[in-house]
Amino acid sequence: MQFLSLILAVVACFILATEASLHSSNADRHMSRAERTVLSKRSTYHGKATWFVPSKEGGSDGACGKHEDDDALIVALNHPQYGDMSSKSKWCGKKIKISANGKHVTATVNDACPECKHGDLDLTPVLFEKLADLDKGIIKISWTEI
Repeated sequence: MQFLSLILAVVACFILATEASLHSSNADRHMSRAERTVLSKRSTYHGKATWFVPSKEGGSDGACGKHEDDDALIVALNHPQYGDMSSKSKWCGKKIKISANGKHVTATVNDACPECKHGDLDLTPVLFEKLADLDKGIIKISWTEI
């Protein structure tokens, strides 16, 4: 009797494992291996966005060493994530997707924001206006590297 119970338990486990495998493979079928790898490596950050005018605040060259136009699609990354403010960060030149208020924009990290906290970004006015009115001054955001 115990032997029969053991066999039934093993068969039940096998059936459940097979069903689980089929469900996950159906869900994954629509994504390539590369897409699954990229998604698993992405981190989403949360913070606040402010805006700055490069020519008036910090000069025309960003911390990453590249020229900054006032209407460029660039951001200044917060100090904790940027790292050593006296050198070029590993974030320099990286593209990010910023989301707020159901809207999304793409930008490039080109500068550092010394007073910003982890997750925060300082955007050029043209970027900020795509997410909210400049009069708001500060908005909640989420962002990820793309």
